[in-house]
Amino acid sequence: MTGAGRGAPVALCALLAGATFAPAQPSPMTAKGCCCVVEGVAWRCTEKTQADCLALQPGAPVFPKVADWKKMWDAYVTASEAQANKPSYGGWVAESCGADINPATGEPRGAPTGCCCMPKLHPSGDDRFDCKSSMTNFDCKAECAFFKDGRLPSGCTWAAGACRQ
Repeated sequence: MTGAGRGAPVALCALLAGATFAPAQPSPMTAKGCCCVVEGVAWRCTEKTQADCLALQPGAPVFPKVADWKKMWDAYVTASEAQANKPSYGGWVAESCGADINPATGEPRGAPTGCCCMPKLHPSGDDRFDCKSSMTNFDCKAECAFFKDGRLPSGCTWAAGACRQ
């Protein structure tokens, strides 16, 4: 073996040994994971690719585990009421949403439902709101956010429980 040939096995071993300490590569944009979208203090998580999630909420943080996102979310919720005026924290998680997320709704299993009252487009007298029962807080806010007819989303209200007749 020549001088250069004898060093090759040593260099290969050093390269392979160092590879185990290399930082993990970020997930590809096509990787499926858990996309969490936040509205106020309500959230919804659904299975999406990282690219699809970041298209919904550009600049959202990426987390390796659902537990990491939930830890950040809990800290956000327990912050002062002034926090409500700051941007919300959605994000993409590089793993499945898990069993505690209802796949039909994308919300936490057991998320409370209630009464969502939206201002009518053409109110008359005391009949100023359309109220829908059995809606989650997130769905209420999301539906009101899509008003394009002059009604203000801030006119919507949500309360736990049944609608009053």
